[in-house]
Amino acid sequence: MICLEERIYTIPLRKAYRAPRPKRANKAIKIIKEFLKRHMKVKEVIIGESINKEVWKRGIQKPPRRIRVHAIIHEGKAYAELLGVDFKFKQQSQSSKE
Repeated sequence: MICLEERIYTIPLRKAYRAPRPKRANKAIKIIKEFLKRHMKVKEVIIGESINKEVWKRGIQKPPRRIRVHAIIHEGKAYAELLGVDFKFKQQSQSSKE
């Protein structure tokens, strides 16, 4: 696996609480993606399942105030998972290349 950069961030999600209550978790996911695009300097960010579950754990109205993520750049894309969770990359199958 070729990894250009590997970083650990604490992403503040306090701005998600400015959104209406039924839209806060969605806003938190957008904030995470924007933060990683800005700091990792990539155009595409892929959020891992562990981050999604952590944001939605207490429901749509109460996302966490901050979240610790481990982010890497792999093949020009930024991948992010919760700190301590292993990364899972989708591999292209041989039949799709033909």
